[in-house]
Amino acid sequence: MPTTMATSTKVHNEPPPGIRLRPLLLSDLATLLDIHDKIFPHGNEDPSLFYEQMLSNEDSDDKMMTLGAVDSSRPDDKSDEIIGYVVTTKIVNASDSEIADNIVAAGESSDKLDNKSLVYVMWLGVLEAYRNRGIGTYLMREVIKYASRIPTCVGIYLHAVAENKAAIKLYKKLKFKCVRRLRNYYPINGKLYDGLLFVHCLNGARCYRSPKDVVTLMLGHVRSGLKSVGTRLRKIKQESQHRS
Repeated sequence: MPTTMATSTKVHNEPPPGIRLRPLLLSDLATLLDIHDKIFPHGNEDPSLFYEQMLSNEDSDDKMMTLGAVDSSRPDDKSDEIIGYVVTTKIVNASDSEIADNIVAAGESSDKLDNKSLVYVMWLGVLEAYRNRGIGTYLMREVIKYASRIPTCVGIYLHAVAENKAAIKLYKKLKFKCVRRLRNYYPINGKLYDGLLFVHCLNGARCYRSPKDVVTLMLGHVRSGLKSVGTRLRKIKQESQHRS
C-alpha cells in the first residue's frame, strides 16, 4: 500500500533580521540574470527572454507569483537590490501534471483531479553571502501561504538536483516529500545529474509514492551507495600502490 504523507496549511512566517520581500520588477532584470548565472549553472538556454517576459506580464491573468528578498540594512543605493528570489508558474491543472499519480484530493479518488490545481516552483535562489540566514525558508513559506489560499490547490511541487544537500534539507524541513528520482535529469557543466521531485500537499490532499516511484528511489540509493563504495575502494588501492 502507498505511504500517505502529512499535509500542512497553517504557516507562521517571521522575516530574518533586516530582510523584507517585494514583487520582482522589470528594473530587476539585470540583477536577476546575474544571480541566475551564479546559482543555476545547468541548462543551455539563455534565460533573459523568459525573465523579461515574466517581469513584463504584470497585468496578465497568467501572471506568475514572484517574490524578491532585499536586505534593508545595506547602504541606501543597495537596500532595495534583490539578494534572493522565488518564481512559481501560473496555476497548473493537477490532472495534467507529472505528479497526478502521486496526489489525491481530500474526499476524492485518484481519478478526480480535473478541478484541482497545483503550484510549481520554477526557481528558488539566494546569493551565497546570504545563505544560512533563513531567507530561502522565508521565501518558500510565502509560497506555501499563497498556494494555501487557493481553494482548488492541492499542493506545491518542484525539482532539485539530487546532490544539492542544502536544498533537500530545506524542502524536508518545510514538509516537502520526495516522491520520485529522475535519472540524468540535470545537465551541469557537461555532466548529467539525477533530479528529485518533491511535493508538499495542501488543503487536505494526500501525497504518496507510487510502487514504481518507490522502486526507482530505492535503485537510486543503491547506485549512490555503490558509487560511494567504488570511490573509497579506488582511493584505498591508490594509497596502497603509493606505499609500495
